[in-house]
Amino acid sequence: MKNKGKSYSMQAVLTRNLSILIITALISLLIFGIFSYQTGLQQIKASNAASLNVYATTLQTEMSKLEDFTRKMCYNDTAYQLLSTNHYTDSEKIVYENNLRKMLQSEVSPYSGLLVFSDTAATSMYEYGSFFPAKYAKHCYELKEELKKYYTGSSPSLLENWQTYSNEYFSVIMYTCQYNGLYLCSLIDMNFFALEEYASIDSALHICFFNDEQILSNQSEMDQLHVTHEDLVENKNDSVFNFKAINSLLLDNTSVSIACCMSVNYFNSYFRIALLCILFMLIIFIILSVIMFLSFRDTLSYPVTQIISATESIGQNDISAFVQSNHSNIIEFQKINKALSHLIEQKVELEKQNQLEKFEKNHAMLQYFQLQTRSHFFINCLKSLYNMLQLQEYEKMQRMILAFSNHLRYIFHDNLKVVPLKYELDEVNDYYNIILLDRSKPILLLQKVDDTLSDFPVPPLLIQTFLENSIKYNTQSSKLLCFSIQIKKIQLDNGPFVLFKLTDNGIGYDESMLEKLNCEESDLYENYHVGITNLKKRIQLIYKSDFQLTFYNEPTGGACTLIYLPLLEEEV
Repeated sequence: MKNKGKSYSMQAVLTRNLSILIITALISLLIFGIFSYQTGLQQIKASNAASLNVYATTLQTEMSKLEDFTRKMCYNDTAYQLLSTNHYTDSEKIVYENNLRKMLQSEVSPYSGLLVFSDTAATSMYEYGSFFPAKYAKHCYELKEELKKYYTGSSPSLLENWQTYSNEYFSVIMYTCQYNGLYLCSLIDMNFFALEEYASIDSALHICFFNDEQILSNQSEMDQLHVTHEDLVENKNDSVFNFKAINSLLLDNTSVSIACCMSVNYFNSYFRIALLCILFMLIIFIILSVIMFLSFRDTLSYPVTQIISATESIGQNDISAFVQSNHSNIIEFQKINKALSHLIEQKVELEKQNQLEKFEKNHAMLQYFQLQTRSHFFINCLKSLYNMLQLQEYEKMQRMILAFSNHLRYIFHDNLKVVPLKYELDEVNDYYNIILLDRSKPILLLQKVDDTLSDFPVPPLLIQTFLENSIKYNTQSSKLLCFSIQIKKIQLDNGPFVLFKLTDNGIGYDESMLEKLNCEESDLYENYHVGITNLKKRIQLIYKSDFQLTFYNEPTGGACTLIYLPLLEEEV
């Protein structure tokens, strides 16, 4: 075949296109920006965790101070204890309350409150920090009254433990002590805590408190960030596309956790230009890749196409299946085509020789297995004929000769062919008649066969082998020997099959023989149960692996053999 056009080397094509691909690949290294973006987010989370530790430490310190102050005032302050006794004059009460109020004013922080109330309403005062605006004065008083009812009407176990309380205006964490019915409650408003500190550090950072049941503070800010109570409990950091980061920490000796939440939208705006550049370069890279792919797609796929075509030709053993109509101008591809053609020719020739050798080998093996029969059976038949001749039993002798000749004709037919099931059953009956003529003890033969399977192809001597085996190994038994044949169609997972169930009521197989018979590999030169071993080999040669053989002994005694042969669709 003449070359069409100028030939050129594939190396030149690959060098040119590979250079373009390398340059484009270098540009794609800008995906490093994505790594930088993720690193920045991790830094934000680490910064949040550090800020959270600062806030938690500050709050724990403030809580510790308030707890110490509350206990000290309640149990050690003279003015407080005198007020709790209710034994004082009006002037003395004014002095005591004035001293107590000064103590409260000196200890209250911008985000805390100190409340004093009694069971009898004899004493009532409160001090709130600077973060509580004047417009909340009424609500501050109402909060004191609510907490008074909360503690005076509850179990004493609530005292000297940090508790949380929320209403429409406040969400506080509080610690309360009581002496002679006079209560001192120290509280921290969780909405105001660290307001100035975190606002001055980063306007995107938001602090909130929560417990197992609800968010206790800054609910509106959490709603703006789309942070739910479930997010806080699970400490869930959303993906970078949802733009929020959450860190939380449980406060000591309380059921309250503090959370640090941050919107990272500002961080994304910083990277917006970089992301747009990366996307632009990615689009350019995709476009160039498509153009390059289309430019030498056929060139690169040609060797694969030819190899596939050659593989199919090798599988079909047909050189004509390898079509070289798509001629290539590339020198290397022309050499590949010539090499593949030569390879296919050699493979087809070797396959033909291999098939011929395999056929001859299988033919010889089948002949060997089928002709490897016991000579003593023929000798016994001849001896029986001789005895009949001496006894002048000519009619019986004629039946014996007729059955014996049918048996020999069946054994020595073409071994590569299967036979219809009805022929095999005829052979079984001929063999059965021979045995009846030659034995003094009767034998019972039972047959239960599906009539629609009379033309089903089976290997020769499939049933007769087991009938002969039963008669041979049960000669010493005193009971009537019964051999049963059951043949029917069944459906297994891998398709329809014909089941041959062959049983007798004799002594059965011994354990060692069962193990050998059920083994996939059998000894070619086994001197025990030769007929069965040879039958297994013939079935393997004919059906490959599409069959099943099972040998076992019936619980009531006797050998049982199950043979499953495939039932083809056309036979169905």
